[in-house]
Amino acid sequence: MKRKQQLRLLLAFSSAWLLGILWFFGAGSGAVALTVVDEDGQPVAGAVVYAGDDELAATDASGAVEIGWSRSTVRFTVQAPGYTDKSFEIPEPPTEPLTVRIETRRLRGVVRDADGLPVPGVYVASGYGQAVTGVDGRFLVQLAEPGPVEVFRPAWESADYTWDGSPGETTVVIEPRVVRAVHIAGDIPADPQRWDYQMRLAANTELNGAMLDLKDEDGLIFYDSQVGIARESGSVLADWDLAEVVGRLDEQDLYVIGRIVTFQDPRAARSFPDLAVFDSTTGRQYQKGGQYFLDPSNPEARSYALDLAIEACEAGVDEIQFDYIRFPDGFPDYVVFDAGTGSEMRADQDARIATIESFMFAAREVLHPLGCAVAADIFGFITTAQDDGGIGQKWSSVTDALDVVSPMVYPALYGPDWYGYSRPFDFPGPIVDNALADGLARLDSGAVIRPWLQDWAYTDDQVREQIDSAEKYGLGWMLWNPFSNVSEGALDPAP
Repeated sequence: MKRKQQLRLLLAFSSAWLLGILWFFGAGSGAVALTVVDEDGQPVAGAVVYAGDDELAATDASGAVEIGWSRSTVRFTVQAPGYTDKSFEIPEPPTEPLTVRIETRRLRGVVRDADGLPVPGVYVASGYGQAVTGVDGRFLVQLAEPGPVEVFRPAWESADYTWDGSPGETTVVIEPRVVRAVHIAGDIPADPQRWDYQMRLAANTELNGAMLDLKDEDGLIFYDSQVGIARESGSVLADWDLAEVVGRLDEQDLYVIGRIVTFQDPRAARSFPDLAVFDSTTGRQYQKGGQYFLDPSNPEARSYALDLAIEACEAGVDEIQFDYIRFPDGFPDYVVFDAGTGSEMRADQDARIATIESFMFAAREVLHPLGCAVAADIFGFITTAQDDGGIGQKWSSVTDALDVVSPMVYPALYGPDWYGYSRPFDFPGPIVDNALADGLARLDSGAVIRPWLQDWAYTDDQVREQIDSAEKYGLGWMLWNPFSNVSEGALDPAP
């Protein structure tokens, strides 16, 4: 009997010893429950767990995963896009689920221009992350990945680079895109002779952009727009195909700017009175000198312009230039806006500025994801004025909100004694020079300044004087002639 008990004890000891040996050398195994979270304790989905070089499993939406474990496999690594790798060991079989914390990979840097000034509003993308530079030009990209980094702001030249994953702050230098363009009236693409002339002009001169009318001062839309208000108001001429025209311009490597006359719109105002500025004395739409204004504070009027802009960007246009983004100049007390009466709006500059500024920011919100720059032309005197001129256009406001600001620095619009000249019209170069100097001295944002220059009632040499004044500051420019009768002799030959 005693011998049988000894034998049973020996067999039990041998079995336990054998199981231990088998467990130690890999025969013992089990399942381990893991949850992968970030430094804030939030679950990380799609994180992959490796044992050596062998991929075991990936976490689900809750960050959870179950892996096999044995004595021979005690070291594991978790990898997830945008996070640093995390290695850990499981030396003993856990009795409870394990939590593994991994850290977000971060890319830091600053974007500056060629003069060393910070550039705000720049998009920086790496891996699964994207950030926008602040007023100091700095960015922090979460979930970044070593490799290519895209640096982009509409209307600026891109400056992509490669990141090796190391810590520290990277300095990136970008430069504004310098565009030289002329106004192409909306009826020209449908006229083969005039259209071919514009294409030859761009090919043979310094021009590198085209400013094309999409919607003009009469409210007419020249391409086949599908926007409801445009079609219901009878505004669509459909003279040419927008995508085809943009394609032709792209073939010549031209930067395409689409001009949309925004709140001055006689067709939409007459067809949709509720969208227009209201005249309380006549009970009809307000009009002055043949101009009818849509209400800048009316949500549907604003959406009309934005819908046209989205349509154009989706067709390949590089930049939308909103014209007439302002209140009617000199509007009387008896008109009515959604935002208030004429007397209230005349007395409240902040309300006017906020109305126009909010439209510009709304445009950026919908157009930037499409890769489009947001631009506007403004009165030339705004570069010097300290207020909004009574129309909602204040220099600090528009330059903060827009990618491109185009002041209409036409000498013909400056009255006696501007900049010390009794007759400014006779001094086109100095007038443009003074107006731009004033604006640039007050510029504290990343907006590109690209002025409209006067190309009517002047000789080629006088037009060139204006161009040279813009070029002096390293700026691009656009020539305005309402009928697109360009002063070809003012342009330098193609480089």
